[in-house]
Amino acid sequence: MNTEIYEKGLQALEAKDYKAAVRDFEMVLKDLDEHDELYNRVASYAGLAQVLVSNRNGLLICRDVASSETQDGTVFLNLACAEWHCHNRKRALDAVYGGCKIDANNKLLQRASVLLDHRECGFFKYLPLRHSLNRAFGHLFRCSCDDVDVHSLLY
Repeated sequence: MNTEIYEKGLQALEAKDYKAAVRDFEMVLKDLDEHDELYNRVASYAGLAQVLVSNRNGLLICRDVASSETQDGTVFLNLACAEWHCHNRKRALDAVYGGCKIDANNKLLQRASVLLDHRECGFFKYLPLRHSLNRAFGHLFRCSCDDVDVHSLLY
C-alpha cells in the first residue's frame, strides 16, 4: 500500500478537500488486493469521500465493506458518517453500535455514540420508551443535532 498517498487522502479529508480525498483513496485502492487487511478501511474512506462530493454510490461502498468487516471499527465509523450525511439517522446509529461491538476500545466510535444518540427518557415518562406515543412525540420534538456533522464525528 502506498502510505504516502493514503496519508495525503486523510489530510485532504480533514481539510475538507473531498475531491482530492476521493482521488487519493481510489489511487491507493487500485494498488491493494481485496484480501489485504487494510482494504476495507481504505475503501470505506473512499466511499465516505464520495458521499461528501454528493456521489451516493459511496454509501453503497461503505455498506458493502462494513458488511464484511470483523475487526476495524474505523470502517463502521466511516459508514456512520456517510449515513449521517445522507440523513439516515437510524442506520448511522446502527453502524456506530455495530462498530462498538467489534471494536469496543475505539474512542471515536464511543464519542460518536454519545453525539448521535440523545435519548434520555420518553416524553411520557410513565410509558415505555418504545411505546407508540413516546415514539411519535419523540419524532416531533427530537433535537435536530444540527451541530453534528461528519467532521465532528471524525475529528
